[in-house]
Amino acid sequence: MHASSRDKMRRFVDQHLAQRRDQALVVHDLGSQDVNGSYRDLFDAPRWRYVGMDMVAGDNVDLVLKTPYTWREVASNSVDVVVSGQALEHVRYMWITLLEVARILKPGGVCCLIAPSSGPEHRYPVDCWRFYPDGMDTLARFAQLDALEVSTQWVPEGYPDGSDAWQDSVLICRKPDHGPWWNTKSALKRWFQHRSMTQGLVDVPVAPAFPAAAPLVAPPPMAPVRTEPAAPSGATPPPLEQCYFYHTVQLPTGQTMRGQWDLRPAVGAYLGNVDFAGRSVLEVGPASGFLTFHMEAAGAAVTALEPPMEHLWDVAPSPEFDVIAWRRAFHHAILRVRNSFQHLHHLHNSQARLIVDHLETLPVTTGPFDVGVLASVLLHCRSPFSVMEHLARHVTDTIIVTEPYDENLGELPVCRLLPDPAVKQADTWWALTPTFVVRSLELLGFSQSQLSIHHQLREIDGVMVPMFTVVARRP
Repeated sequence: MHASSRDKMRRFVDQHLAQRRDQALVVHDLGSQDVNGSYRDLFDAPRWRYVGMDMVAGDNVDLVLKTPYTWREVASNSVDVVVSGQALEHVRYMWITLLEVARILKPGGVCCLIAPSSGPEHRYPVDCWRFYPDGMDTLARFAQLDALEVSTQWVPEGYPDGSDAWQDSVLICRKPDHGPWWNTKSALKRWFQHRSMTQGLVDVPVAPAFPAAAPLVAPPPMAPVRTEPAAPSGATPPPLEQCYFYHTVQLPTGQTMRGQWDLRPAVGAYLGNVDFAGRSVLEVGPASGFLTFHMEAAGAAVTALEPPMEHLWDVAPSPEFDVIAWRRAFHHAILRVRNSFQHLHHLHNSQARLIVDHLETLPVTTGPFDVGVLASVLLHCRSPFSVMEHLARHVTDTIIVTEPYDENLGELPVCRLLPDPAVKQADTWWALTPTFVVRSLELLGFSQSQLSIHHQLREIDGVMVPMFTVVARRP
Protein backbone atom coordinates (compact mmCIF):
# COMPACT_ATOMS: atom_id res chain seq x y z
CA MET A 1 0.00 0.00 0.00
CA HIS A 2 1.47 3.33 -0.99
CA ALA A 3 1.51 6.37 1.28
CA SER A 4 -0.89 8.52 -0.73
CA SER A 5 -3.60 5.85 -0.50
CA ARG A 6 -3.21 5.53 3.25
CA ASP A 7 -3.45 9.32 3.68
CA LYS A 8 -6.66 9.42 1.66
CA MET A 9 -8.20 6.65 3.75
CA ARG A 10 -7.17 8.43 6.96
CA ARG A 11 -8.83 11.59 5.64
CA PHE A 12 -12.04 9.60 5.02
CA VAL A 13 -12.00 8.31 8.60
CA ASP A 14 -11.38 11.78 10.04
CA GLN A 15 -14.05 13.51 7.97
CA HIS A 16 -16.80 10.88 7.85
CA LEU A 17 -16.34 8.56 10.84
CA ALA A 18 -14.64 10.56 13.60
CA GLN A 19 -17.99 11.55 15.14
CA ARG A 20 -18.99 7.88 15.30
CA ARG A 21 -16.09 6.49 17.35
CA ASP A 22 -18.44 5.72 20.24
CA GLN A 23 -20.85 3.81 17.99
CA ALA A 24 -20.68 0.10 17.22
CA LEU A 25 -19.67 -0.13 13.55
CA VAL A 26 -18.91 -3.10 11.32
CA VAL A 27 -16.19 -2.20 8.80
CA HIS A 28 -15.32 -4.49 5.87
CA ASP A 29 -12.14 -3.90 3.86
CA LEU A 30 -12.18 -5.39 0.35
CA GLY A 31 -8.73 -6.44 -0.87
CA SER A 32 -7.27 -6.28 2.62
CA GLN A 33 -4.25 -8.59 2.34
CA ASP A 34 -1.18 -6.92 3.84
CA VAL A 35 1.31 -6.92 0.98
CA ASN A 36 3.04 -3.68 1.97
CA GLY A 37 0.70 -2.24 4.60
CA SER A 38 -2.98 -2.19 5.56
CA TYR A 39 -5.76 0.10 6.81
CA ARG A 40 -6.55 -1.97 9.92
CA ASP A 41 -5.06 0.44 12.48
CA LEU A 42 -7.15 3.30 11.04
CA PHE A 43 -10.28 1.47 12.24
CA ASP A 44 -9.13 0.51 15.74
CA ALA A 45 -11.84 2.31 17.74
CA PRO A 46 -12.96 0.09 20.66
CA ARG A 47 -16.50 -0.41 19.32
CA TRP A 48 -15.55 -0.85 15.68
CA ARG A 49 -15.16 -4.35 14.22
CA TYR A 50 -12.79 -4.46 11.26
CA VAL A 51 -13.07 -7.44 8.87
CA GLY A 52 -10.45 -7.87 6.18
CA MET A 53 -11.77 -9.57 3.01
CA ASP A 54 -9.73 -10.93 0.13
CA MET A 55 -9.70 -13.69 -2.45
CA VAL A 56 -6.81 -15.55 -0.82
CA ALA A 57 -5.75 -16.21 2.75
CA GLY A 58 -2.91 -14.14 4.13
CA ASP A 59 -1.88 -11.45 6.58
CA ASN A 60 -4.76 -9.12 7.50
CA VAL A 61 -7.36 -11.40 5.86
CA ASP A 62 -10.22 -12.41 8.16
CA LEU A 63 -12.63 -13.59 5.49
CA VAL A 64 -11.75 -15.34 2.23
CA LEU A 65 -14.28 -14.71 -0.54
CA LYS A 66 -14.89 -17.46 -3.07
CA THR A 67 -15.56 -14.92 -5.83
CA PRO A 68 -15.28 -11.13 -6.14
CA TYR A 69 -18.80 -10.99 -7.58
CA THR A 70 -21.07 -12.96 -5.22
CA TRP A 71 -20.26 -12.62 -1.52
CA ARG A 72 -22.36 -15.39 -0.03
CA GLU A 73 -20.18 -15.09 3.07
CA VAL A 74 -21.64 -11.66 3.95
CA ALA A 75 -25.32 -11.03 4.71
CA SER A 76 -27.26 -8.23 3.04
CA ASN A 77 -27.68 -4.97 4.99
CA SER A 78 -25.17 -6.09 7.63
CA VAL A 79 -22.19 -3.72 7.23
CA ASP A 80 -21.89 -0.06 8.29
CA VAL A 81 -18.74 0.83 6.34
CA VAL A 82 -17.04 -0.71 3.29
CA VAL A 83 -13.55 0.43 2.32
CA SER A 84 -11.21 -0.66 -0.44
CA GLY A 85 -7.87 0.59 -1.69
CA GLN A 86 -5.88 -0.54 -4.72
CA ALA A 87 -8.25 -3.44 -5.41
CA LEU A 88 -10.81 -2.41 -8.03
CA GLU A 89 -8.24 -2.10 -10.81
CA HIS A 90 -7.54 -5.83 -10.35
CA VAL A 91 -11.21 -6.90 -10.69
CA ARG A 92 -12.25 -7.69 -14.25
CA TYR A 93 -15.95 -6.87 -13.79
CA MET A 94 -15.66 -4.34 -10.98
CA TRP A 95 -19.15 -2.90 -11.60
CA ILE A 96 -20.61 -6.21 -10.39
CA THR A 97 -18.46 -5.92 -7.28
CA LEU A 98 -20.04 -2.50 -6.66
CA LEU A 99 -23.46 -4.17 -6.60
CA GLU A 100 -22.21 -6.43 -3.80
CA VAL A 101 -20.83 -3.42 -1.91
CA ALA A 102 -24.28 -1.84 -2.12
CA ARG A 103 -26.00 -5.09 -1.11
CA ILE A 104 -24.06 -5.65 2.12
CA LEU A 105 -24.18 -2.00 3.23
CA LYS A 106 -26.90 -1.11 5.68
CA PRO A 107 -29.26 1.65 4.53
CA GLY A 108 -27.36 4.82 5.43
CA GLY A 109 -24.02 2.97 5.37
CA VAL A 110 -20.98 4.55 3.71
CA CYS A 111 -18.08 3.33 1.61
CA CYS A 112 -14.72 4.69 0.53
CA LEU A 113 -13.10 3.31 -2.62
CA ILE A 114 -9.58 4.30 -3.68
CA ALA A 115 -8.10 3.28 -7.04
CA PRO A 116 -5.46 4.68 -9.40
CA SER A 117 -6.13 6.96 -12.34
CA SER A 118 -2.58 6.52 -13.67
CA GLY A 119 0.62 4.58 -13.03
CA PRO A 120 2.37 1.57 -14.59
CA GLU A 121 0.85 -1.84 -15.14
CA HIS A 122 0.95 -3.96 -11.97
CA ARG A 123 -0.79 -7.28 -12.56
CA TYR A 124 -2.05 -8.98 -9.40
CA PRO A 125 -2.96 -11.26 -11.11
CA VAL A 126 -4.49 -8.84 -13.66
CA ASP A 127 -4.49 -5.05 -14.01
CA CYS A 128 -7.60 -3.94 -15.90
CA TRP A 129 -8.64 -0.40 -15.05
CA ARG A 130 -7.79 3.22 -14.26
CA PHE A 131 -10.44 5.51 -12.77
CA TYR A 132 -11.33 9.15 -13.41
CA PRO A 133 -13.85 11.14 -11.34
CA ASP A 134 -16.65 10.66 -13.88
CA GLY A 135 -16.00 6.94 -13.86
CA MET A 136 -16.20 6.77 -10.07
CA ASP A 137 -19.42 8.78 -10.08
CA THR A 138 -20.88 6.47 -12.73
CA LEU A 139 -20.10 3.42 -10.61
CA ALA A 140 -21.97 4.96 -7.68
CA ARG A 141 -24.96 5.77 -9.87
CA PHE A 142 -24.95 2.25 -11.32
CA ALA A 143 -25.09 0.69 -7.84
CA GLN A 144 -27.74 3.22 -6.68
CA LEU A 145 -25.37 4.80 -4.17
CA ASP A 146 -25.29 8.53 -3.45
CA ALA A 147 -21.85 10.00 -4.19
CA LEU A 148 -20.71 12.26 -1.33
CA GLU A 149 -17.24 13.00 -2.66
CA VAL A 150 -15.41 12.20 -5.89
CA SER A 151 -11.86 13.39 -6.46
CA THR A 152 -8.59 12.62 -8.21
CA GLN A 153 -5.12 13.67 -7.08
CA TRP A 154 -4.02 15.40 -10.26
CA VAL A 155 -1.22 17.45 -8.62
CA PRO A 156 1.89 15.80 -7.08
CA GLU A 157 2.07 16.14 -3.28
CA GLY A 158 5.69 15.06 -2.83
CA TYR A 159 5.30 11.55 -1.43
CA PRO A 160 8.80 10.09 -0.94
CA ASP A 161 7.69 6.58 -1.94
CA GLY A 162 6.76 7.80 -5.43
CA SER A 163 3.04 7.20 -4.91
CA ASP A 164 2.16 10.48 -6.64
CA ALA A 165 2.54 8.47 -9.85
CA TRP A 166 -0.75 6.67 -9.19
CA GLN A 167 -2.82 9.89 -9.04
CA ASP A 168 -5.38 8.08 -6.93
CA SER A 169 -9.11 8.64 -7.40
CA VAL A 170 -11.43 8.51 -4.38
CA LEU A 171 -15.15 7.71 -4.27
CA ILE A 172 -17.02 8.24 -1.00
CA CYS A 173 -20.70 7.36 -1.16
CA ARG A 174 -23.69 6.45 0.97
CA LYS A 175 -26.40 3.85 0.53
CA PRO A 176 -29.65 5.85 0.59
CA ASP A 177 -32.39 5.08 3.10
CA HIS A 178 -35.81 6.19 1.85
CA GLY A 179 -37.90 3.77 3.88
CA PRO A 180 -38.72 0.04 3.62
CA TRP A 181 -40.72 0.19 0.38
CA TRP A 182 -38.14 2.21 -1.59
CA ASN A 183 -35.25 0.21 -0.12
CA THR A 184 -36.86 -3.06 -1.17
CA LYS A 185 -37.44 -1.79 -4.72
CA SER A 186 -33.82 -0.68 -4.91
CA ALA A 187 -32.62 -4.06 -3.64
CA LEU A 188 -34.76 -5.83 -6.24
CA LYS A 189 -33.27 -3.72 -9.03
CA ARG A 190 -29.73 -4.50 -7.90
CA TRP A 191 -30.61 -8.19 -7.57
CA PHE A 192 -31.87 -8.35 -11.16
CA GLN A 193 -28.81 -6.43 -12.37
CA HIS A 194 -26.49 -8.76 -10.49
CA ARG A 195 -28.19 -11.93 -11.67
CA SER A 196 -28.24 -10.87 -15.32
CA MET A 197 -24.57 -9.86 -15.26
CA THR A 198 -23.24 -12.92 -13.44
CA GLN A 199 -24.88 -15.41 -15.78
CA GLY A 200 -22.06 -17.28 -17.49
CA LEU A 201 -19.12 -15.93 -15.46
CA VAL A 202 -17.02 -18.99 -14.75
CA ASP A 203 -16.01 -17.91 -11.24
CA VAL A 204 -19.51 -17.06 -10.00
CA PRO A 205 -21.68 -19.78 -8.36
CA VAL A 206 -25.02 -19.06 -10.05
CA ALA A 207 -27.45 -20.93 -12.27
CA PRO A 208 -26.18 -21.63 -15.81
CA ALA A 209 -26.42 -18.83 -18.35
CA PHE A 210 -28.20 -18.83 -21.67
CA PRO A 211 -26.03 -20.56 -24.28
CA ALA A 212 -24.99 -17.96 -26.83
CA ALA A 213 -26.37 -19.96 -29.72
CA ALA A 214 -29.55 -21.15 -28.04
CA PRO A 215 -32.63 -18.93 -28.42
CA LEU A 216 -35.00 -18.64 -25.51
CA VAL A 217 -37.64 -21.34 -25.82
CA ALA A 218 -41.21 -20.52 -24.86
CA PRO A 219 -43.39 -23.05 -23.05
CA PRO A 220 -45.43 -25.32 -25.34
CA PRO A 221 -48.26 -23.40 -27.05
CA MET A 222 -51.46 -23.34 -25.02
CA ALA A 223 -55.02 -22.54 -25.96
CA PRO A 224 -56.76 -19.74 -24.02
CA VAL A 225 -58.14 -22.39 -21.68
CA ARG A 226 -56.08 -25.50 -21.09
CA THR A 227 -57.60 -28.37 -19.15
CA GLU A 228 -54.95 -31.05 -19.53
CA PRO A 229 -51.69 -31.28 -17.53
CA ALA A 230 -49.33 -28.37 -18.17
CA ALA A 231 -46.83 -30.44 -20.14
CA PRO A 232 -48.01 -33.24 -22.44
CA SER A 233 -46.74 -36.67 -21.51
CA GLY A 234 -43.29 -37.25 -22.96
CA ALA A 235 -42.76 -33.59 -23.86
CA THR A 236 -39.27 -32.19 -23.38
CA PRO A 237 -39.29 -29.41 -20.76
CA PRO A 238 -37.41 -26.14 -21.24
CA PRO A 239 -33.74 -26.59 -20.26
CA LEU A 240 -32.65 -25.43 -16.83
CA GLU A 241 -30.46 -22.66 -18.23
CA GLN A 242 -33.55 -21.03 -19.76
CA CYS A 243 -35.47 -20.95 -16.47
CA TYR A 244 -35.77 -18.37 -13.73
CA PHE A 245 -37.07 -19.56 -10.35
CA TYR A 246 -39.07 -16.92 -8.50
CA HIS A 247 -39.13 -19.00 -5.32
CA THR A 248 -36.17 -20.97 -4.04
CA VAL A 249 -36.67 -24.66 -4.78
CA GLN A 250 -34.73 -27.85 -4.33
CA LEU A 251 -34.80 -29.98 -7.45
CA PRO A 252 -35.30 -33.74 -7.20
CA THR A 253 -31.62 -33.99 -8.18
CA GLY A 254 -30.72 -32.24 -4.91
CA GLN A 255 -29.65 -28.99 -6.59
CA THR A 256 -31.00 -25.81 -4.97
CA MET A 257 -32.15 -23.03 -7.28
CA ARG A 258 -32.23 -19.66 -5.51
CA GLY A 259 -35.09 -17.24 -6.08
CA GLN A 260 -36.32 -13.93 -4.70
CA TRP A 261 -38.15 -15.64 -1.82
CA ASP A 262 -37.51 -18.80 0.16
CA LEU A 263 -40.87 -19.97 1.51
CA ARG A 264 -39.71 -23.48 2.39
CA PRO A 265 -39.19 -23.01 6.16
CA ALA A 266 -42.71 -21.61 6.74
CA VAL A 267 -44.77 -22.64 3.73
CA GLY A 268 -47.49 -24.08 5.98
CA ALA A 269 -48.03 -20.70 7.64
CA TYR A 270 -47.89 -18.98 4.24
CA LEU A 271 -50.89 -21.07 3.15
CA GLY A 272 -52.77 -20.72 6.43
CA ASN A 273 -52.00 -24.30 7.56
CA VAL A 274 -54.91 -25.54 5.44
CA ASP A 275 -55.29 -29.29 4.90
CA PHE A 276 -55.23 -29.80 1.12
CA ALA A 277 -55.70 -33.57 1.07
CA GLY A 278 -58.41 -34.57 -1.39
CA ARG A 279 -59.29 -30.97 -2.30
CA SER A 280 -59.41 -29.18 -5.64
CA VAL A 281 -57.49 -25.88 -5.75
CA LEU A 282 -57.50 -22.90 -8.11
CA GLU A 283 -54.22 -21.00 -7.65
CA VAL A 284 -53.93 -17.56 -9.27
CA GLY A 285 -50.40 -16.55 -10.29
CA PRO A 286 -48.28 -19.67 -9.62
CA ALA A 287 -44.95 -18.16 -10.84
CA SER A 288 -42.45 -21.05 -10.81
CA GLY A 289 -44.98 -23.39 -9.21
CA PHE A 290 -43.41 -23.82 -5.78
CA LEU A 291 -46.81 -23.58 -4.06
CA THR A 292 -48.49 -25.55 -6.86
CA PHE A 293 -46.33 -28.60 -6.36
CA HIS A 294 -46.33 -28.22 -2.57
CA MET A 295 -50.14 -28.35 -2.50
CA GLU A 296 -50.16 -31.23 -4.97
CA ALA A 297 -47.73 -33.16 -2.77
CA ALA A 298 -50.12 -32.53 0.14
CA GLY A 299 -52.90 -34.30 -1.78
CA ALA A 300 -54.57 -31.50 -3.75
CA ALA A 301 -55.67 -31.49 -7.38
CA VAL A 302 -54.27 -28.11 -8.44
CA THR A 303 -55.23 -25.88 -11.35
CA ALA A 304 -52.89 -22.92 -11.79
CA LEU A 305 -54.07 -19.80 -13.62
CA GLU A 306 -51.77 -17.38 -15.46
CA PRO A 307 -52.78 -14.37 -17.60
CA PRO A 308 -51.98 -14.36 -21.33
CA MET A 309 -48.53 -13.05 -22.19
CA GLU A 310 -50.01 -9.96 -23.85
CA HIS A 311 -51.43 -8.86 -20.49
CA LEU A 312 -48.86 -9.73 -17.87
CA TRP A 313 -49.54 -7.11 -15.24
CA ASP A 314 -51.64 -4.13 -14.24
CA VAL A 315 -49.07 -1.41 -14.87
CA ALA A 316 -49.14 1.54 -12.48
CA PRO A 317 -48.91 4.76 -14.54
CA SER A 318 -46.11 7.21 -13.83
CA PRO A 319 -44.97 10.39 -15.63
CA GLU A 320 -42.14 9.81 -18.09
CA PHE A 321 -41.98 6.10 -17.22
CA ASP A 322 -41.13 3.96 -20.26
CA VAL A 323 -43.91 1.39 -19.97
CA ILE A 324 -43.12 -0.17 -23.35
CA ALA A 325 -39.50 -0.86 -22.39
CA TRP A 326 -40.58 -2.17 -19.00
CA ARG A 327 -43.12 -4.54 -20.56
CA ARG A 328 -40.49 -5.78 -23.00
CA ALA A 329 -38.06 -6.61 -20.20
CA PHE A 330 -40.82 -8.03 -18.02
CA HIS A 331 -42.09 -10.23 -20.87
CA HIS A 332 -38.63 -11.79 -21.16
CA ALA A 333 -38.42 -12.38 -17.40
CA ILE A 334 -41.90 -13.94 -17.20
CA LEU A 335 -41.10 -16.24 -20.10
CA ARG A 336 -38.21 -17.64 -18.06
CA VAL A 337 -40.46 -17.97 -14.98
CA ARG A 338 -43.01 -19.93 -17.00
CA ASN A 339 -40.20 -22.09 -18.33
CA SER A 340 -39.31 -22.89 -14.72
CA PHE A 341 -42.90 -23.98 -14.04
CA GLN A 342 -42.76 -26.35 -17.01
CA HIS A 343 -39.35 -27.63 -15.91
CA LEU A 344 -40.53 -28.39 -12.37
CA HIS A 345 -43.79 -29.86 -13.67
CA HIS A 346 -41.75 -32.37 -15.68
CA LEU A 347 -39.34 -33.20 -12.84
CA HIS A 348 -42.20 -33.79 -10.37
CA ASN A 349 -44.20 -35.80 -12.91
CA SER A 350 -47.01 -33.46 -11.92
CA GLN A 351 -50.67 -33.73 -12.89
CA ALA A 352 -51.36 -30.06 -12.09
CA ARG A 353 -53.18 -28.13 -14.81
CA LEU A 354 -51.97 -24.78 -16.13
CA ILE A 355 -54.65 -22.51 -17.58
CA VAL A 356 -53.79 -19.36 -19.50
CA ASP A 357 -56.72 -16.97 -19.33
CA HIS A 358 -58.01 -13.87 -17.55
CA LEU A 359 -59.61 -14.63 -14.20
CA GLU A 360 -62.60 -12.42 -15.04
CA THR A 361 -63.35 -14.41 -18.23
CA LEU A 362 -62.50 -17.88 -16.93
CA PRO A 363 -65.50 -20.14 -17.70
CA VAL A 364 -67.37 -21.36 -14.65
CA THR A 365 -67.22 -24.84 -16.18
CA THR A 366 -63.47 -24.87 -15.46
CA GLY A 367 -64.37 -25.62 -11.84
CA PRO A 368 -65.84 -25.59 -9.33
CA PHE A 369 -62.96 -25.66 -6.84
CA ASP A 370 -62.90 -26.33 -3.12
CA VAL A 371 -60.12 -23.81 -2.47
CA GLY A 372 -58.94 -20.59 -4.12
CA VAL A 373 -55.43 -19.22 -3.49
CA LEU A 374 -54.21 -15.64 -3.94
CA ALA A 375 -50.62 -15.69 -2.66
CA SER A 376 -49.03 -12.21 -2.83
CA VAL A 377 -51.15 -11.33 -5.85
CA LEU A 378 -53.49 -8.53 -4.76
CA LEU A 379 -50.72 -5.97 -4.17
CA HIS A 380 -49.97 -6.16 -7.90
CA CYS A 381 -53.58 -5.68 -9.06
CA ARG A 382 -55.28 -2.42 -9.96
CA SER A 383 -58.59 -3.59 -8.41
CA PRO A 384 -57.95 -6.11 -5.61
CA PHE A 385 -61.63 -6.43 -4.65
CA SER A 386 -62.55 -7.34 -8.24
CA VAL A 387 -59.91 -10.08 -8.23
CA MET A 388 -61.37 -11.60 -5.07
CA GLU A 389 -64.88 -11.27 -6.52
CA HIS A 390 -63.96 -13.09 -9.73
CA LEU A 391 -62.18 -15.84 -7.78
CA ALA A 392 -65.19 -16.30 -5.48
CA ARG A 393 -67.35 -17.30 -8.49
CA HIS A 394 -65.29 -20.47 -8.84
CA VAL A 395 -64.79 -21.44 -5.18
CA THR A 396 -67.28 -23.41 -3.10
CA ASP A 397 -65.58 -23.50 0.30
CA THR A 398 -62.32 -21.69 1.15
CA ILE A 399 -60.27 -18.73 -0.10
CA ILE A 400 -56.68 -18.18 1.08
CA VAL A 401 -55.18 -14.69 0.73
CA THR A 402 -51.58 -13.93 1.70
CA GLU A 403 -50.06 -10.43 1.51
CA PRO A 404 -47.22 -8.40 3.08
CA TYR A 405 -48.18 -7.10 6.53
CA ASP A 406 -47.66 -3.46 7.52
CA GLU A 407 -48.68 -2.94 11.14
CA ASN A 408 -48.47 0.84 10.65
CA LEU A 409 -51.65 0.74 8.56
CA GLY A 410 -53.69 -0.14 11.63
CA GLU A 411 -56.84 -2.24 11.80
CA LEU A 412 -59.20 -0.36 9.48
CA PRO A 413 -60.28 -1.98 6.16
CA VAL A 414 -58.00 0.17 4.00
CA CYS A 415 -55.48 -0.01 1.15
CA ARG A 416 -52.51 2.35 0.86
CA LEU A 417 -51.58 3.40 -2.68
CA LEU A 418 -47.86 2.73 -3.18
CA PRO A 419 -46.87 4.16 -6.60
CA ASP A 420 -45.08 7.49 -6.44
CA PRO A 421 -44.07 9.64 -9.44
CA ALA A 422 -40.60 9.96 -7.92
CA VAL A 423 -40.06 6.19 -7.90
CA LYS A 424 -39.87 4.61 -11.35
CA GLN A 425 -41.63 1.31 -10.78
CA ALA A 426 -44.73 -0.16 -12.33
CA ASP A 427 -45.63 -3.48 -10.76
CA THR A 428 -46.90 -2.80 -7.23
CA TRP A 429 -50.10 -0.95 -6.37
CA TRP A 430 -51.23 -1.52 -2.80
CA ALA A 431 -50.42 -2.27 0.80
CA LEU A 432 -53.52 -3.96 2.21
CA THR A 433 -54.68 -4.40 5.77
CA PRO A 434 -55.90 -7.82 6.91
CA THR A 435 -59.23 -6.21 7.79
CA PHE A 436 -59.69 -5.09 4.19
CA VAL A 437 -59.30 -8.67 3.00
CA VAL A 438 -61.55 -10.09 5.74
CA ARG A 439 -64.33 -7.56 5.07
CA SER A 440 -64.09 -8.02 1.30
CA LEU A 441 -64.42 -11.78 1.59
CA GLU A 442 -67.35 -11.39 3.99
CA LEU A 443 -69.17 -9.37 1.32
CA LEU A 444 -68.51 -12.22 -1.11
CA GLY A 445 -70.03 -14.85 1.18
CA PHE A 446 -66.88 -16.11 2.94
CA SER A 447 -67.85 -15.00 6.43
CA GLN A 448 -65.80 -17.35 8.62
CA SER A 449 -62.23 -16.02 8.70
CA GLN A 450 -59.01 -16.90 10.46
CA LEU A 451 -56.06 -14.48 10.45
CA SER A 452 -52.42 -15.33 11.09
CA ILE A 453 -49.20 -13.30 11.01
CA HIS A 454 -45.91 -14.93 10.01
CA HIS A 455 -42.52 -14.07 8.55
CA GLN A 456 -41.02 -15.21 5.25
CA LEU A 457 -37.43 -15.03 4.02
CA ARG A 458 -36.81 -12.56 1.21
CA GLU A 459 -33.77 -14.20 -0.35
CA ILE A 460 -32.50 -11.14 -2.21
CA ASP A 461 -31.57 -9.25 0.96
CA GLY A 462 -31.91 -11.82 3.75
CA VAL A 463 -34.77 -9.96 5.46
CA MET A 464 -37.57 -11.81 7.28
CA VAL A 465 -40.65 -10.00 5.98
CA PRO A 466 -43.89 -9.94 8.01
CA MET A 467 -46.83 -11.39 6.09
CA PHE A 468 -50.48 -12.03 6.91
CA THR A 469 -52.71 -14.86 5.74
CA VAL A 470 -56.50 -14.83 5.80
CA VAL A 471 -58.30 -18.17 5.47
CA ALA A 472 -61.98 -17.43 4.79
CA ARG A 473 -64.70 -20.06 4.46
CA ARG A 474 -68.31 -20.08 3.42
CA PRO A 475 -70.66 -20.87 6.33
